[in-house]
Amino acid sequence: MDITTNGFERRWFAVFMAMYLLIILPLPLFFNTHYAAGWLGVPVFIYGWLIHGTLVVGLIALFARQCLGRPEYQDSPGEAAP
Repeated sequence: MDITTNGFERRWFAVFMAMYLLIILPLPLFFNTHYAAGWLGVPVFIYGWLIHGTLVVGLIALFARQCLGRPEYQDSPGEAAP
């Protein structure tokens, strides 16, 4: 089972690669060489990282929830769990 044959894994690979590519771009929301004050004087890029991190954790939780519902991620009835 790999991303070339399974549409579910291919879709989630694309989602997580898009999130990775978004974070490595030198956008002012994630990277800034000068102080740009945001709400309460906190630099804007801190809020960008917090929002992006929260979104990634939410996507991981959604991915895990969807995996638990798929038959290929379930144990067979005859197998014992380690």
